[in-house]
Amino acid sequence: MYSPIKEINNEMGRNRFFAFSRRLKREIRLYSPLQYDNWVMVETDLSVEYYCERPKKIVVSVAGEIIETVFDMWIKTEKEEIFIFLRNAYEININDHRVKQKALKELLAQQIWCKEMKYKHRIITDEDIRSNLILLANKKTLIPYYMPINELRNELYPLIIDKLCNEPIAIRELEKIPGFHPITVRNHIYAMIYYGIIKFNQNHEIISSLSEVTINVQETYS
Repeated sequence: MYSPIKEINNEMGRNRFFAFSRRLKREIRLYSPLQYDNWVMVETDLSVEYYCERPKKIVVSVAGEIIETVFDMWIKTEKEEIFIFLRNAYEININDHRVKQKALKELLAQQIWCKEMKYKHRIITDEDIRSNLILLANKKTLIPYYMPINELRNELYPLIIDKLCNEPIAIRELEKIPGFHPITVRNHIYAMIYYGIIKFNQNHEIISSLSEVTINVQETYS
């Protein structure tokens, strides 16, 4: 496991984002809109068992030059561990006039180190993260509704499932389950969407009270 590196050069000149990870139960500190958007994608990816932002600083000799770099993120899934290099695509595109030599050197240093240490390394760019802005917006909406699975499967869970057994239902109609406040029901619906237990057209529609949700049969009873 890793802990975030707190020290950062020129911190006062950077955008700073403070978020709280319900999954890790701690504050997350990020330094650019791109880092924030990447965090959203990682936090809502349930295949990721654990992660750490700015997990490790390395010093590598590249063509006789000493390069110091910090990985943007480390993620652990059931099958693998990966160190992440995160940049805007233009920063590492040698055919773009906005390319940044510093970014290219850091990328090469990370690749060299990971190869030597036998770690997996992945490049993620803004084009990857923001390829679907509707999906990204929906994930930002769902983040606050995460809850542990044992809390999710309470007395309200089977009632929502039962309501969805026959046909898709708009969220505002599903909220009318007797004996529960509509906000409580909506919070539970959003948490179930987070887990993929129920679904809506999240790639093409911004979630709202009018969104129609259905059971995701593959996930409901897993």
